[in-house]
Order: sequence, then C-alpha cells, then structure tokens
Amino acid sequence: MSGEDGPGAGPGAAAAAARERRREQLRQWGARAGAEPGPGERRARTVRFERAAEFLAACAGGDLDEARLMLREADPGPGAELDPAAPPPARAVLDSTNADGISALHQACIDENLEVVRFLVEQGATVNQADNEGWTPLHVAASCGYLDIARYLLSHGANIAAVNSDGDLPLDLAECDAVEGLLKVEIARRGVDVEAAKRAEEELLLHDTRCWLNGGAMPEARHPRTGASALHVAAAKGYIEVMR
Repeated sequence: MSGEDGPGAGPGAAAAAARERRREQLRQWGARAGAEPGPGERRARTVRFERAAEFLAACAGGDLDEARLMLREADPGPGAELDPAAPPPARAVLDSTNADGISALHQACIDENLEVVRFLVEQGATVNQADNEGWTPLHVAASCGYLDIARYLLSHGANIAAVNSDGDLPLDLAECDAVEGLLKVEIARRGVDVEAAKRAEEELLLHDTRCWLNGGAMPEARHPRTGASALHVAAAKGYIEVMR
C-alpha cells in the first residue's frame, strides 16, 4: 500500500490515486491493443477472430479500409429481417467493446488518433458510450489532455455532464489547462449545474428504490455487460440513503 492510499490519506488523495490507477489501466490497454502482430501473424482477415475483436484491432491499428469493409459486411442490406429490439448490426460492431467495456472510440481517444475518432463518429459510433468504470470517450480525452479530440467530441454531442463510477465529470479529470479551460467554457455555455450532475444518479436510484418498495418488490435487472444490480451500484458508490 502506498503512502497516498494509507490510513492517513484524505479523500482527495484517494480520489487522485483512483484516477491515476484508471489512467494506467487505459495506458496498458492501449499498449496491448496497438501492439504489432508477431512473425508469421497477419491481422484480422487471416486469423479469424470474433467480429468485434477484429473491428477493435483494425481501428487500433489505424486500418480504416478494413474497418469500413467490416461495417459493410455487417450491413444485412435492404429487405433483411432484423430484430426490432436489437441495434442495427453495423452499429453493434461500431459500439462493440473488449472485456473492460472499452470501445473502438475509447481506444482511438487513448491513442490520440483524431483520424480514427472522426471516422468512428461519422460512421455513427455512440459518442457517450461508457466503459465498465463509467468513462466516456470525453473522460478519456480530458484525462489524457487531448485538446483537439475533446473539442471534436464536444462538437458532436459529447455529454459534458457525464459522471463516471468514481463520481468524476470530464472536468475533474482534465490533465492540462487548455482542456480544463475548454470544458469550463462549455459547462458555462450549456448552463450545466456540476453538483446537480454528480447527484443525479443517486437521486434517480433513490426515486426508483422508493417506487419499487411501494410496489412491494425490487426488480432483478442487471447491467447487461457487468452484471451489476442497482444494489451493487449503490454499495460501490456509497449511496447510503439508497441502501437504507
């Protein structure tokens, strides 16, 4: 245990340590995803990975021609019967993730690859998709200090009030003055109440819990990717009133 995380550390130090751990996780994933194939290996088309893994690998490698081909192959064409409750096949590929919930758009932000960011957004990738820790692409860009990517995401619908699992807005993670300034200006322009944004999830959970109790039962709904229930979320985030 480091001194920062020891018993004497205050909540500010603990939060800073948690943010740094997440940044390190993102850096490690970026290094793995961007690694070149070894001798005798060829990306994607020769070794048949599952489609989502192929798409993530193509985008991480900057192979946009391959990524476009995969999206075309995922499009069933006119007249095909689709499940109305499911996302369009191409969108499902665009928003596919690894085990940590990191999408191709997250990865492009980690890699500071604005060309791939533009490609994915133009193809219809979900700009506000969150990973397993609640980080959106804007959280990533802010934490890495990537001004051009942060500006581009904001101009294409990024939610500046998105709160991650640690209760942080992108502004809280801003790694450089330029990004911090950009986010502050945008918060003021949009009239965002920062503290209200941070309380919104807890208040929604509290409202839903009261409705469930009045109805006599709590649903067993779980997050489709992480398996977390509402009680898991409340416990992990310290929502005492919700747990009561």
